[in-house]
Amino acid sequence: MKKAPTKAEREHMSKVASLGCLVCQRPANVHHIRPVGLGMGMRSSHYQVVPLCREHHQGQFSIHNCKEQFEAMYGTEEELLHRTLKEIKNIEQVNNFFNLKGENNG
Repeated sequence: MKKAPTKAEREHMSKVASLGCLVCQRPANVHHIRPVGLGMGMRSSHYQVVPLCREHHQGQFSIHNCKEQFEAMYGTEEELLHRTLKEIKNIEQVNNFFNLKGENNG
């Protein structure tokens, strides 16, 4: 049985989806990556997600239907996860910078 995400996990997945699809920048949902050794029917952590649009997530040429070809063109799930986490960190740093700057000015 799949565990429902916590509030913190939902917030993280929302941040990830807000990045837009890593391939085409269209609106995205989250794709749970499947680490090596994770059994079928098992879902990874709600923190191990990448943003993909419907077409790149579950379409004809997608991570679910053509995984080898998809990863050859766009990177492995682990590479996409690293890229996703880096983008979120960069956004948070920019937001923190402007929040701190705003507090110093007024």
